[in-house]
Amino acid sequence: MVVTGTETTDHPLGPPPPVIPPPPSGPPPVERPEWHRVARAAAIGLYAGALVAVWWMWGIPLDREQILLWVAGGLVVLTVGSPGGGPVRVVRDWLPVVLVLILYDLTRGKADELGIQPHLDPQLAFDRWIGLGELPTLRLQHALYGPGPVRWWEIPVTFTYISHFFVPFAVAAVFWVRDRARYWRYVRRFVTLSFAAALTFVLYPAIPPWMAARFGEVDPIVRTAPRGWGHRWIHLDIAQDVIRAGWDTANLVAAVPSLHAGYTALVAVMLWPAARPAARALLALYVIAMGFVLVLSGEHYVFDVLVGWAYVAVVCLVWNRLERHPVPFWRRSLKIGAGSPAAHAPAGAAPRADCVRRSGSC
Repeated sequence: MVVTGTETTDHPLGPPPPVIPPPPSGPPPVERPEWHRVARAAAIGLYAGALVAVWWMWGIPLDREQILLWVAGGLVVLTVGSPGGGPVRVVRDWLPVVLVLILYDLTRGKADELGIQPHLDPQLAFDRWIGLGELPTLRLQHALYGPGPVRWWEIPVTFTYISHFFVPFAVAAVFWVRDRARYWRYVRRFVTLSFAAALTFVLYPAIPPWMAARFGEVDPIVRTAPRGWGHRWIHLDIAQDVIRAGWDTANLVAAVPSLHAGYTALVAVMLWPAARPAARALLALYVIAMGFVLVLSGEHYVFDVLVGWAYVAVVCLVWNRLERHPVPFWRRSLKIGAGSPAAHAPAGAAPRADCVRRSGSC
């Protein structure tokens, strides 16, 4: 018997007996049958074979619809045999992204139907002001482009430009696989940005630099974005044809805001919190490089790029606030009225749990 202070204990000096954890509650985990793994392996093999065959016959897909289809198909393959209806969950979770692409296609020609003339003067005035009297696009093309073979540095220019067509979907796929909460945060901002841009395309159709040159409003401008494919190191002229075919079917006056710049900035913003310093430097460089390429290639004015970044900033600020305070501010203020439990609580008292559950704050 050991006496400590005013208390008496019946166990000898020494460490307390080990604590035995209670047995786990609930049913034991159920192992999936072997056929699930076999089915997934077979599906991955068929998917890889189809992907290689398509690339061999028609080249690498560069339009957003095909890229999204292949990304979603890859996720379906990876979830074959998983519990909870994996393929169905892929279709359900990716439906908002598909609807965004459909909405973008529906904006084509809507401004003409509404009788809205494409705008040009605000973009020209801003870019001439920032370019000290000359368009930055013309300054860059006069300095960097000229007749002759494709230069080596046009390869990264082309790769940066086309990354817009697959990087946003690739990032969404990574989020969907690794962190479903981050995926939905990303999709909410992606869909909101896309809807805001689509509405702007209808109400404010804008003439891009290359089109202004065709109308004779500015000096000649060449659409140089796909030229890198023609370099002797790559020599994929078919890729240039694919991009130009996509231009023919796109909404040609969907220039403000620049979604190339907007989606790139959104990707950087969503990856930034978990990125290391070196990765953050690459993300910032990617955003700046995309803006530079868009202006250099005659696809957008500096005005369009800045507006695209501004749209991303507003969308992220709005969603950050909504996610921190899911209950609208007017409902939160009403909860603190005379009839609420918090109004009659004594000063300094902790909020009641049921109040927190109902209103999010009390």
